[in-house]
Amino acid sequence: MSMTILLLERQILDHIVEKFAVPDDTTPGTGWEDFGFDSLALVELSLVLEKKYAVQVDDVELKEASNVAGIAALLVSKGVSSA
Repeated sequence: MSMTILLLERQILDHIVEKFAVPDDTTPGTGWEDFGFDSLALVELSLVLEKKYAVQVDDVELKEASNVAGIAALLVSKGVSSA
């Protein structure tokens, strides 16, 4: 796994733990359903990602990504190299 993906996973996970009050032991592979995320939470997360990484990400893409690891891969596929 590339350093970029690992770095993005950590940054995204740190934000989710802080902003959405999920457990500290959450991993990049933990699914949205385990967080109890609904579509509103995914929309909010998409806005944060767009602002932080300057890339368009919609809630449908986030739902399909299914977890933090999927988001990191999605961001890399959109040209994000690190933050």
